[in-house]
Amino acid sequence: MRSINLSKSRYCKGLQCPKILWLDINKIEEKDNLDNQAVFQTGNRVGELAREYFKNHSLVLYSELKKDMLEETKRLLAAKIPVICEASFAGKDCFCSVDILRIFNDGLEIVEVKSSTGVKREHFDDMAFQYYTLKGCGFTVKKVSLMHINNKYERTGELNIKKLFLVKDCTEEILSKQKNINGNIKKMVKIAGAKAEPDIKTGSHCNDPYQCPYFTYCSKDTKPDTPHINNEPLIVNKTKIQSFLNTLSYPLYYLDFETFMDAIPPFDYSRPYQQITCQYSLHIQEKKHGRLKHREYLGETGCDPRRALAERLCADIPPDVCVLAYYMPFEKSRIAELAHLFPDLSKHLLSIHGNMKDLIVPFRKKAWRSPAQNGSNSIKAVLPAMFPGDPELDYNKLDLIHNGSEAMNAFLEMQNFAPQDQKRIRKALLAYCRLDTLAMVKILEELYRLTREEK
Repeated sequence: MRSINLSKSRYCKGLQCPKILWLDINKIEEKDNLDNQAVFQTGNRVGELAREYFKNHSLVLYSELKKDMLEETKRLLAAKIPVICEASFAGKDCFCSVDILRIFNDGLEIVEVKSSTGVKREHFDDMAFQYYTLKGCGFTVKKVSLMHINNKYERTGELNIKKLFLVKDCTEEILSKQKNINGNIKKMVKIAGAKAEPDIKTGSHCNDPYQCPYFTYCSKDTKPDTPHINNEPLIVNKTKIQSFLNTLSYPLYYLDFETFMDAIPPFDYSRPYQQITCQYSLHIQEKKHGRLKHREYLGETGCDPRRALAERLCADIPPDVCVLAYYMPFEKSRIAELAHLFPDLSKHLLSIHGNMKDLIVPFRKKAWRSPAQNGSNSIKAVLPAMFPGDPELDYNKLDLIHNGSEAMNAFLEMQNFAPQDQKRIRKALLAYCRLDTLAMVKILEELYRLTREEK
């Protein structure tokens, strides 16, 4: 059997499913491409900022040769450096690098850094493995803490790192896990070093606590369940449809927002992971079945887009007109935030807020329902069910941006690209947001048609 050293990430993968661990070592070419570069970069930025929380720290640079990291850690410990970042330790079958290690006269404190806004149960296994490894190396670990983002912090002026992070003492929970770690490691080392692939079927563990990167591989030989034949008929309740249509008035403004989120608040009066409105699309119809006008706004990357967006929105939407959104709580929340942020625009913004209607209503009330929706009322489910095969309304045919998550990440990361690439991303963002409001136009037209009104 081959000798296998477990890192903290391998240990946590082995707890989720030993087959993930085996495949990582033996068949990594079967891995699905689940890498989210935005998430990875956020983790790196948060980790770098967390180091500044503690003064007088030294960093152990990453090396493919773990021996170099171990030797540098020994040197820094001997030099009595009070805080060492990425301090590295190896014991029997174990290796770990500690995000932040604090050195005191009577022992050490492990500080694990996460970009989450709280402590999650899977974090304890990560920290417990580090405690076990350092204890096995003969060190006294007196405290284990988790450092995470404080989502209540609102930035004003320079970033306040002391307020950006919260540090929670997790020592009690970590100690309670120590009794199982040795046995877990022995099982994992045996499985990972074996020639035979573990016979583990797909199940709920494939997404708990993380999405398995080998799900496609593991499910390729799984016999599909007998397809459920959906004999439910198409529901068209014209009375309910008409009841909704009667709530609308013209001119009608179809509105959709796009936002981005960042773990590190980028602007004054922003919080970690706050949805910052950066884009909108607006289709306008002066009368029922009338010609369309289109307005749009997309902020400049790296700049706070909210003031300019709010001003443009007020210029494009008059007070006291009917504004249509799809799942309007999202748009209403963003407008309320802008009204709070800009008191001089508040009256106009709140007028828009107060005159919104929600196109999802007839679908939630089953005024129109198709088996092709698969039980979902989202616009991404309703649109292809109502207009199957229409290339003009196919999000998959768009360039670069096909869903809200991609749009969010694209705007956040756009500033890291060359100018020509930024131009392409901006064009893709505008096309994606425009399709959201065009989709509302088409859906509403179909609802009118179904009530036998002429176009």
